[in-house]
Amino acid sequence: SLFVLLPGCSSDSSAPVPNDVAGDGGIQPDTSDPDSNVPDSDSLTVKTVQIDATAGGFGAEPDDPKNKYLYFNLDSGEVIELTDVEAESSSAWHIAFKRTKPKLNGGDSGPGDVQAVVVDAQEDYYDAEGKPNNSVFLNATAEQEKVALEAVTSIDGLEFKADSKSPEIIGDGGDKSWFSYDPQTHSISANPDAWNIVRGAAGESYAKLHVTNIAQTERSITLEMLIQGKDETAFDTNPASFTATLGADGGAACYDFDTRSEVDCSAAAVSWDIQVEVAGRDWNIWTNGGIRGDGRKGGRFGTVGVDSIANYPDAGSVPAFFSDSPSGVMLDSKTRWYAYSLQGRHKIWPNYRVYAIDTGTKIYKLQVLKYYNDAGSSGHITFRYAAL
Repeated sequence: SLFVLLPGCSSDSSAPVPNDVAGDGGIQPDTSDPDSNVPDSDSLTVKTVQIDATAGGFGAEPDDPKNKYLYFNLDSGEVIELTDVEAESSSAWHIAFKRTKPKLNGGDSGPGDVQAVVVDAQEDYYDAEGKPNNSVFLNATAEQEKVALEAVTSIDGLEFKADSKSPEIIGDGGDKSWFSYDPQTHSISANPDAWNIVRGAAGESYAKLHVTNIAQTERSITLEMLIQGKDETAFDTNPASFTATLGADGGAACYDFDTRSEVDCSAAAVSWDIQVEVAGRDWNIWTNGGIRGDGRKGGRFGTVGVDSIANYPDAGSVPAFFSDSPSGVMLDSKTRWYAYSLQGRHKIWPNYRVYAIDTGTKIYKLQVLKYYNDAGSSGHITFRYAAL
């Protein structure tokens, strides 16, 4: 694993420009930014670190051992060489990155007690509706935003949170969610315009699917699916339907794309392809890629609008699939460390938010600076941090 402790250096006033990529992966050298070094703080208490978190890009298979997180110990300032399996029982790491997705060693992500909270949300980077302010993003520099990190001296009154598990298929009640939420009646209803394309547990079967009906009292969810089974070359044009009625107590139900039938989630833990769940107030749809089930290749592409879903006639036309992953302060859409695809350009821009990270024994402040290295390779995370 690549780990670089960056020395202090000078910078001109030009904004660091991320590189054009396919989604968040790939290598596209940047020739427009003559000074792509990241400025470090003058203070010896601040460490600026670059780590190689490139695993998990579009070219990596989900079951490839190299497709793993990069684990880091904030106390020692060092990368900890661990497999993902080893990390599940290790307290030697505090934060880990896999491309855009950091996780903390606590909650559902690890056995530790690490939690985080946003200290400076950089609200001027977003408008009143929460949409990125392109002008601010495009003109910001790491050197200018150093003052945001230095200004943080207290965490009084802030509530830290540990990581939890989160499905890739969006279920937040918003425009891209598979359900719509009415805040006046506190009710939910199906959003059939929100399509997702799902890769099954073995990576051999697929489905374009959307939710067509929700019966909230019965806790019933109906999925309509256009399936491309194993050895088939295109998505079926005749939809299959799956209704999971989970009842007052909730629970989960699973479906197999090849048999086109409901299966027992426990007995078919390796092979179920889609799972619907109601747990308390949470309504979720999961893929079988590790967070739920014992499958390795389950994943999702989306959300795709009703006007665009026909652009994907077969699984080969889908550019990438993303597996379910941990959810946390640095990952959630309203508090994550970056913005994506400003001005329609498929790039990652940091918002220089400042986080406080409580390891259980010490508290640090941390700010992510870059997603690209000097050669223009994505997935090389640069961040700086200091003890509070």
